[in-house]
Amino acid sequence: MKKNETKSGIEFKLPETIKFPERLFENCKTMDEVRKSLSENLVAIQEKNVIANRIMTAEEVSEIRAKYGEIAECRIPDIESEFDSVKAEYNAKKKEFEAKMSAAHTEFKDYVALAKKGIKDFELNMQDTFRIPVCGHYCYYTFLDDSFRLALVQQIPNHEMNDLFNSGKLNEEKLKELGYDLPEVKIEDKRVNVRRFNDTEWGDIEVWEENGCDVWVHTWIEDFLDEDSGEVVPIERHQNHSALFEDSPFRDGTYNDDGETEEQEGETDEVSGDSEE
Repeated sequence: MKKNETKSGIEFKLPETIKFPERLFENCKTMDEVRKSLSENLVAIQEKNVIANRIMTAEEVSEIRAKYGEIAECRIPDIESEFDSVKAEYNAKKKEFEAKMSAAHTEFKDYVALAKKGIKDFELNMQDTFRIPVCGHYCYYTFLDDSFRLALVQQIPNHEMNDLFNSGKLNEEKLKELGYDLPEVKIEDKRVNVRRFNDTEWGDIEVWEENGCDVWVHTWIEDFLDEDSGEVVPIERHQNHSALFEDSPFRDGTYNDDGETEEQEGETDEVSGDSEE
């Protein structure tokens, strides 16, 4: 049995260039045990509608090949033959047959591509699936075949990197404490023309450009009631904003060229081009 395969035969398609632990809490044999270990060790959010990729079995690939083989050997020749037999009505039937041919060839190519790719969507059970941010990536783990398995890896978007939760530092440290090996990941900030301004209400604000808009994030601290412990815990919250260049408050004179508002004195750092780490 392959490392990523289980007794059910399900094998997830995972990145080959970046390696995360494929199984967590291997001593846990039920989802209740996994939930307990998660709550004690990691910060994770239960996710719904998560679609992972699983590697198709040889039988599935064979069935798909049979389908496109039937299209190539029977359906397409039949359509072509029918087309030849109605040449007299060609002008009236042209659009109809072109549509049939296009659909048949497209379906044929889709099946060929699917068979070559050997991967299909696999919807994960929300009750058993959690998103864990670590090393600049969202790792989606799901409980399947008596183990908590890595099913999907996605890079965290740049605009979410400043979120304390998404930084994954706590998860990274805890996973290493638990003995799991994590990849060395170099995170590149691909934001365009990042500038920093100081606002009297929101403090430091980073602004960058996306698709003809200025984009920025407001950050504030909000008290959160932990229902389990009854304690009030301060958490950092974020809200994304965007505005067309012509409507942006960072271009209409509200902020001067030195990155300070017109109502306040003093200078703040401004970054042009590359982002500030």
